[in-house]
Amino acid sequence: MKVLVLGGRGFVGSNVVETLRNSDHEATPISKRDGLDLTDYEATRATFEKHAPEAIVNVAANVGSLNYVTEQAATVFDQNMRMLLNVFRAAQEVLPDSVLVTPIANCGYPGNLVNYVEDKFWEGKVHQSVLSYGSTRRMIDVLSECYLMQHGYKSVNFFVPNMYGPHDSTDPNKAHALNALISKTVKAKREGKNELEVWGSGVAIREWLYAADFGRIVKLALDTHEDNVFNETFNVAQNSGLSVRNLVEIIVEESGFEGEIVWNRNMPDGAPRKVMDDARFRKVFPDFEFMDFREGIRATSRYYESVYPY
Repeated sequence: MKVLVLGGRGFVGSNVVETLRNSDHEATPISKRDGLDLTDYEATRATFEKHAPEAIVNVAANVGSLNYVTEQAATVFDQNMRMLLNVFRAAQEVLPDSVLVTPIANCGYPGNLVNYVEDKFWEGKVHQSVLSYGSTRRMIDVLSECYLMQHGYKSVNFFVPNMYGPHDSTDPNKAHALNALISKTVKAKREGKNELEVWGSGVAIREWLYAADFGRIVKLALDTHEDNVFNETFNVAQNSGLSVRNLVEIIVEESGFEGEIVWNRNMPDGAPRKVMDDARFRKVFPDFEFMDFREGIRATSRYYESVYPY
């Protein structure tokens, strides 16, 4: 299958492209680095006409740390909404027989939930710390339903936890949360620092998804997207989480950093707990095996070691 991966040269996109290319799919990455501006409708439409894919995987987004999506809140909301509106419209108009696959970050869930169950996705406001980005993730669900309702255009969505793994940014303000921690730890070790600053208090609990595992889920979805199981959005979930404090302990252990951890409590923790229910996921993928967490941390540490200095 010909697959166009939007944001395909970024962190998640690189992992998706790598996974698809190791299978029987023909994956083409395209992103801002190639000159594509998804906030421009005509440019988006022209790209779809040129590549004529059978499937589109949309992992393009303007996103970063909690600090970034707060300081740049209006810009983050504006650009992400424009990108989503253009992608759905152009896909339906130019490629009405294609399928659009889009992850929905779990920051779209209500901020007060303890356990993220799919049926509770709309039962409350997103956490204030991710208002700008999380609100646009909710609109993926709305756009999917509206385009199916009016045009019969099919899309496949998944709720996904925070991702980590190789190929992410070395900028802690732009990298995904866990990757930013690993990157900072590797850098502190290589530079012989005695202290490592970590934002927040460490009490927040998070679930993590290795990006290559998401690539495998995308492949399975492309292979079987005609099945009725994809008619509703479900969590890509393991139903388990770790506190940031425990997480840092593992990263330090695996990286070999020997300095002191300094918690910067002036920075926000975000929602107190983000753990996703896996009941619906296991009905669809009962035998799916996720990357062992420590092994994933090791692989990500090796990646940041390989691109040092940064």
